[in-house]
Amino acid sequence: MNRGVNGDEAVNMVVRFERDVIDEHPNLVLWQIGTNVVLRDHPLDSQAMLLHGGLKRLKAAGADVILINPQFAPKVLEKAAISMMIDLISNTAEMNQVNLFNRFAIMRYWHTQAGISFTDFLSADLLHMNDWSYNCVAKLLSRAIADAAVGTVATDRK
Repeated sequence: MNRGVNGDEAVNMVVRFERDVIDEHPNLVLWQIGTNVVLRDHPLDSQAMLLHGGLKRLKAAGADVILINPQFAPKVLEKAAISMMIDLISNTAEMNQVNLFNRFAIMRYWHTQAGISFTDFLSADLLHMNDWSYNCVAKLLSRAIADAAVGTVATDRK
């Protein structure tokens, strides 16, 4: 089930957790966070507390959680707070012992190492992912989940 709301921020998400997520008794929650706060230049001060509180509630409900950080895209990169947000999400995942799917690093690799143009993996708005990048991310994420479920370590696969 997809309970994401376009443009939502963590402050709104945690308000909806009980009704939209916890009441559904999920085994796994993919929580994509950070982009909208950064794009809107909102202060990051309260984000750590919101993430910790949200993760505590999800874990208490028995759900495994994977945090997904922001996308590597021009509109995100022009914001000074993006590095702080990436660090905050990574540190929060580690402190709360939940997994992190580092979408930012994957997309950065595509652009800086593989030489793929932003226009090849983003939609025309140069913010949202396109079908190709969603497909790639879905494959990588599903592979990581499957590996975690059977207790193996992900390796380079073709």
